[in-house]
Amino acid sequence: MVAARLLSQDDLGSFFLVMLVVQFTAVLGDVGLKNTAIRILSSFPSMSVEFIQTSRYLLTITMITSLIACLAVTLAIPLLTKVWPYESFQKQTTFIAPIVLFTTGNQLIMSLLVGGKHFRTLSILSIGTELFRAGLSITGLLAGFGVVALFWGMIVSRLIGIGAIWLWMPSLFAVTIRHPQSAELLKFGGWLYGCSLVSMVMIRASDAILTTYMGTAALAVYSAAMQVPSVLQRVFESIRPALLGYISSQKTGSENPQIAAVRIVTALLAVAATFLIVLSRPLMTMLYSEKYESGVTIMQALNVWAAFTIINYLFSIILIGNGQSRRAFLLTLPQLAMIIISTGFLVPLYEGFGAAIALIATAFLGNIIGAKLVAGGDKSICHTLIMVFLRAAAPLLLLLLVVLSTRPSFLLLVLLSSLTIVLLIASRVVTQKDINMLSAAISGLAGRGSAQVSKESKP
Repeated sequence: MVAARLLSQDDLGSFFLVMLVVQFTAVLGDVGLKNTAIRILSSFPSMSVEFIQTSRYLLTITMITSLIACLAVTLAIPLLTKVWPYESFQKQTTFIAPIVLFTTGNQLIMSLLVGGKHFRTLSILSIGTELFRAGLSITGLLAGFGVVALFWGMIVSRLIGIGAIWLWMPSLFAVTIRHPQSAELLKFGGWLYGCSLVSMVMIRASDAILTTYMGTAALAVYSAAMQVPSVLQRVFESIRPALLGYISSQKTGSENPQIAAVRIVTALLAVAATFLIVLSRPLMTMLYSEKYESGVTIMQALNVWAAFTIINYLFSIILIGNGQSRRAFLLTLPQLAMIIISTGFLVPLYEGFGAAIALIATAFLGNIIGAKLVAGGDKSICHTLIMVFLRAAAPLLLLLLVVLSTRPSFLLLVLLSSLTIVLLIASRVVTQKDINMLSAAISGLAGRGSAQVSKESKP
């Protein structure tokens, strides 16, 4: 928000372009061990010999692969500067490697905390480092350091986060390159690594093609429009470990609670996207100023995409929770082909809005395929999942089409959103039975959480 007002669109676009390379490099060097840490370490007592040994191994291997990824990207910098020959980008490429290393290390440490069930420490560390990053970045921006302030805020905050855990749990930071189950750990993370890598390409292909054709200013507008829809994804990511654990404990069948989870999440996302479409214009101008008003239609489309893609993530989590990581990887392949073809066609024609439409089409296809993969050979469950998604998708797409074609006033937008909610209720996207099941699940989780707190409080 502050950077959008103090920096030019070219400078802010160069920041997003550097972060595009950072995110891809971080995923490239992760080799699936971040998710593996959550799944494997949860089965060990916290700070047991097995927990410490496995944590050391995962952290060591991750840092080695991250260093290799950073080296590869550093060697590729001359090629990247030819693809994106923007002066503001070329000046900032030196920040890529340190941000990748500290970000990867910080993310794995967070996974170790989740695996060790240190949720209180995780919350304090996450909130503290992000507040520090924001404060340092804003101070640097106000002091006139420009886009460099954003990079240093990220580097220093992640370094402090890693240092804090180093002081609290120094036993986790010994170098260990051998593990009795190393082959199993790497094999388990292999399919998850493929999922992460392909998902990153799917989401960021639009950014790369948009920048190549339209420049960093267009990327700044598109990335600003992406920030609000991304909040939905961040909320989902925050509950992903608990959701994965819940789904893993459920049995499959015609009354599978996983099916109810899809219905409930789909309904909540459809309602959230409806309200965000209405609020896109005031949010865009309030957060990023009037010079980003051209991104309003992009944000409206991306709100629909965010709802669709989180449903897609949920299908992936169900597959992983059921031990079908290979199917989760196969779910991403047709979407990868779809995003490459659609962005290559739509971005040159419609710029950022074309990128948003390509993402919507890709997530739509992914949800149809995901429903079939989750259902397996059960045609009844497949039909149920597809209809749940289509009953939520149709009102959202209709609302988006009307909004984009008529450019209604705010009052008319409120009326249209109300009609959309009525359609969602009338089509029974979620039922009273689902609500009761969700309430029971939340009560059960709360009960187990209280029991765990009481257990930990005893001497």
